[in-house]
Amino acid sequence: MSRCLSLRGACRAFRNTLVFTSMLAGAGALASAAHADPVPANDRMSDAFSLRACYQMVQHEGRMIAWARWEQGLSHEKTRQGKFPEGTPGWMVDIVNAWIDDAYAWRVTDAQIRSWAEELGDASNLPSADKISVHETIAIWMRRLGRDCDAHRDQTRADAVSNVIAARAVEPIPAP
Repeated sequence: MSRCLSLRGACRAFRNTLVFTSMLAGAGALASAAHADPVPANDRMSDAFSLRACYQMVQHEGRMIAWARWEQGLSHEKTRQGKFPEGTPGWMVDIVNAWIDDAYAWRVTDAQIRSWAEELGDASNLPSADKISVHETIAIWMRRLGRDCDAHRDQTRADAVSNVIAARAVEPIPAP
């Protein structure tokens, strides 16, 4: 009986080692995939606005702006001194510069805290705007950036429709 128990223990230890090893290998694969760029460079650097690229900008540039503004306490001028890579489309430069300006001008309100909490599903026991943490401030501001992307998408669609309508207005009407 004791031989059977020790064999079970050895099997369990071997199985646990296999599971742990496969978990480590899986975590390594996920970590390397997280550092890989899932979006082709031509999608990110498109001359035309892309909602996907805008959301990626929120995740990267938005976080960098928030880090500079709220965590490092850098000045507005220092944050604006950042350089854009050669060939960065104008729409990206314009959006990031607008976000920097917004980060330094914007102040969280109690209404924004309530809205954010309701979207997360719990609006009870909310702190006032002057009592929230830096990380909560950043989260609310980052949500604001995502909405900015949506507004740019809607504006881009409206511009596209206007361009089609304008093009049709100048097209000659075919004769019957």
